[in-house]
Amino acid sequence: MIVSNSSPLINLSAINQLELLRMIYGEIAIPYAVWDEVVVKGKGRPGETAYRR
Repeated sequence: MIVSNSSPLINLSAINQLELLRMIYGEIAIPYAVWDEVVVKGKGRPGETAYRR
């Protein structure tokens, strides 16, 4: 398991390779502040739809 910040989520989403994190680490923990930054504040940007609750 890995705890991720927003950079890997956004950047890997931008190149359609987000699944690499799951392939390498299995489970990904995303703190609420990171989820808020990527999904809520990043609406319409890479990563936004990758981690919906």
